[in-house]
This record gives sequence, C-alpha cells and structure tokens, in this order.
Amino acid sequence: MASPFASRLGTNYCPSDEELLEINALLVEPTLQLKGLDDEITKLQKAIDKLAEERGRVAAYVEAHKALLSPIRRLPLDIVQELFVACLPTHRNCVMSASEAPPTPRAHMHLHVVEPLWSPDDPTSSFEEKVARRLEITQTWLGRSGQCPLSISLRSAPEGISQTGSPITSPTSMQFMETLLSFAPRWQHIHFTVPLPLLLEVMSHRDVEAPQLETVAFYHQDHHTLLSTWGPFNMLRRARISSLSIPAAIFLPEKLPLQWRQLTTLIVGGPNWSVPPAMTSDALLCVISKCPELRCCKLMVHDPNGIELPISEHPIVELPFLHTLAIHCLRDFAIFGSAQDSPTLGNFFARLVRLESLRIDITIFPRASLLETFHTLPPSIRHLWISDIDHPWGHTQTALDEMLAVLTTSPELCPMLQHFSVDPGFNLSDRAVLLFITARMQQLSPALNRVDINFGRQMVVDIMPDLRAFIEMGLAVSLIYLPPQLSQDSPWLGLPDAPLMNWNPSPWAAWAPPTSISNW
Repeated sequence: MASPFASRLGTNYCPSDEELLEINALLVEPTLQLKGLDDEITKLQKAIDKLAEERGRVAAYVEAHKALLSPIRRLPLDIVQELFVACLPTHRNCVMSASEAPPTPRAHMHLHVVEPLWSPDDPTSSFEEKVARRLEITQTWLGRSGQCPLSISLRSAPEGISQTGSPITSPTSMQFMETLLSFAPRWQHIHFTVPLPLLLEVMSHRDVEAPQLETVAFYHQDHHTLLSTWGPFNMLRRARISSLSIPAAIFLPEKLPLQWRQLTTLIVGGPNWSVPPAMTSDALLCVISKCPELRCCKLMVHDPNGIELPISEHPIVELPFLHTLAIHCLRDFAIFGSAQDSPTLGNFFARLVRLESLRIDITIFPRASLLETFHTLPPSIRHLWISDIDHPWGHTQTALDEMLAVLTTSPELCPMLQHFSVDPGFNLSDRAVLLFITARMQQLSPALNRVDINFGRQMVVDIMPDLRAFIEMGLAVSLIYLPPQLSQDSPWLGLPDAPLMNWNPSPWAAWAPPTSISNW
C-alpha cells in the first residue's frame, strides 16, 4: 500500500499537527479493512477448530483399531515374556517408580520399597499423604503378584531419639513392615535396611512364617546400643535359607534357627565397633564348620588385641566348594611353624607368582610396614584395590598419599598394573591421583586401562580435564565424589545406582560407570 509517509516510516520522525490529521484520515480505510480480515480469520478459525475436533474423534477411532493390528500383539507369549524379563534390572529389585520399565505383573515379584522420610520442610498433612500413597502403592503392587514368590527390598526411616535418649522406632516404619509381613508366606528373597530394634521386634515377636524364604539380607542403619537380650528369630524357623547377610551386632548363632548345612553364602558385616566380643576366630570356626556347602563367606572377627592367643584346638574345617573368603577386622596373621622358618609377609607375597588381583585393607598395617609391603607386591598384579575401611576420617591422614607416591615414583613396582581402585579415599588427595595416573600412563607399557576411586568426600580439585588426553587413549576413569543428598522421599533412596543430581558442572565428573563396591 502506497503512503505519502513511506520515507518517514521506521524512523524517529515527529509529525506536525497538520500531518497528524492527514495520518488519521489515511488510516480510516485500512483500519476497517483490518477489522474485516480479523473477523474472517475468526470465522475460519472456528471452522478449523470444528474440523480438528472431528478429526481427533476419527483419528482416535482409527488408532484404537490400528492398535489391534500391531505386530507385537501377534508375538507368541513366551517371546513377550522374555522381552519384559530382559527389561528388568539384574543387579537389584525393581524400583517402585513409573520411570523404570516395565510396570508389568512380572515386575511385581521384585520390589524395592523406600519409606518416605519426614522433612521439616514438609507440612504434617503432606508427609502423611506421602506415606498413605506409598503404602497403598506397595499393597497394590504386591497384590498383583498372584501366588508368585516375592523378592523385596525395604529401606526404612532411621530411628529417632526420645527426650530420655532412648531410640524410638518410627511408626511409619512399622506400618510398612506390617504391609510386607502380610505377604511373608511368599517371601523368597528379602533385603531389609532398617533400625535393628525394629528388625528384632519383627523377627522375634511376630507369629509369622516364611517357608519359601531363601535369601536374607539385613543391614545396619543406626548407631545406638542394642538391648542386651532378645528372642530367637522365630520367623526363620521353617525357612530354607541358603544365603544370609546379617549385621555382626545381632549375629548370635543360637538365636538363628537355620538349617546351617544349606547355607551357601554367609556374610557377617557392619561397622567395626558393632562386632561383639564373643565373635572370636574360634567361635566363627564353630559356625562355618556347620556349613559344608559354603561358596562365599565374609566375616568380622573380634580377637583381643595385645593378647597372645593360643593355637586353636578346633579341628580343621574343610569347605570344598568355597570360592570367596573375606575376613575383615583381622589384626593377627599367624603362620604356625618354628621361629626360624616362619616367613615374613614379603616372603608370603613372593610365593604368589600368579597373583593378578589383590585387595588390601591398609589399616591392618603400621605405616612403615605398609610402605614396605608395597615394595614386595608380586609383579603379576593387574588389579590393585586399596581399602581404608577402619579409619576413613583421620587416622591415616597421609598414608594413602604416601602409598600412592611409592607406586608413582617406582615404575618397577606392579609393572603389569592395569586396574587401580581405592574405596574409600577420604584422605587421598586429588593431586596424588593425578601424578600417579600421569606417571603410569607415560612410563609403562602396558599402561593403566581403568581407575576407580570412591573418595567419600566432595571434590577439592577437578583433575578430569587434565586426564582428557589419557581418556581419549582408552583409559576409563571413575572418580566418585560426595553428591548432594537425594530427596528424602525419593523411591531411589538407598540404591547404589540412584540417579545423581547435577551437582558438579564439570563434564568429566564421572567418565566411566563405577565398579561394584561391597557393602562392608
């Protein structure tokens, strides 16, 4: 449209009074034309909306019938079952969350339940609604399992403290336990992380049996003194348990009515301070002598320090099927024989000419002995796993750095090393790790191909950018730092593969997935 003001449009020109009158007169006809166009558009839009609505109804009709023609519906049932089974996680139970596939009846046999934890930011009504909703969903999931055996893991709220200082079990925890107890006759595998008083109450005082129970895993969640006495675990009296994981604090064999000959896995764990004085080497030998079918055995030992123990008179225990033996808290390593031919630890390692994988708890060594021990490691080692189990918060402030310096400055030590792990590495500095990896990658062949370090602390120095060149050469690096806590009512709480929040902006925060870390 031609305009006498074309040269003024889009500028900061200020029209005169006469020009204002001229512009107003000029816009009368275009304004009427614009209104007519708007009316026409509105009319057409109504027609389009009506057609779109009609199309939606027809499309829904067509799609609903097309779904009947879907090729997946024609697959044999056994193939469909295999597809759903393939979607299930293999290393844990299914999370009670719609974000994890598949929400199908097959998955209802395996359930991970997280009890919502109260937060000061939650109003009471909101928390109660969360609890009620989670209880209802738990009941629904388990109710859909028919008569199938059940695999259940539960993580409950930690116990509270009363005004007198005594522990208080959360009523919410008992509500969830009551829900699960109603399905106890069909339990096959259970994994409970709950306060020990709650566990003792349920196992000792509930007239419920679990005859199909095969795997039992109880884990420590509190740090309070237990009752001095409790009853037997009557709930296990008719179970056919083959795998038992139990905190050392409540491991009293006389309280466990088990068929010991059926056990293939026995794990007694928990914090070192929780190991009762009665759990001596002799007592544990008496227990495992009843378990001829053991394949995996991990134990905590409480032998007195500074006291010369007599040679055990217990007969030799033969475990023909045993393939894994881990004894934590061990302080005394004795090789019986005459004083003149008792080998040193260095001589012991010298005999292991084919050793390829070694895990060492560095807290069983004095510092000088630890550094000396690293000079005696066999050259065949390919995987070295260092654990600082006993004192991760201060008793070995520089031991880890000194140990790593030995391996950094002495390339002749462990020349075949390819996989290096530390867990936890609370006192290990980021710089020491960087120097070690750099030296090993530049000086040795074969070089490292994997490094896994669980620092158990927040990041101090981000070394991942400095490792980028080595990562591009094929090195897999997993440096796990302490992230922010998950939401207290997250259904993933307590799982090792819970989704991490974006707490670290560095793109190198976790280059490779972490290896499995034991529950010790």
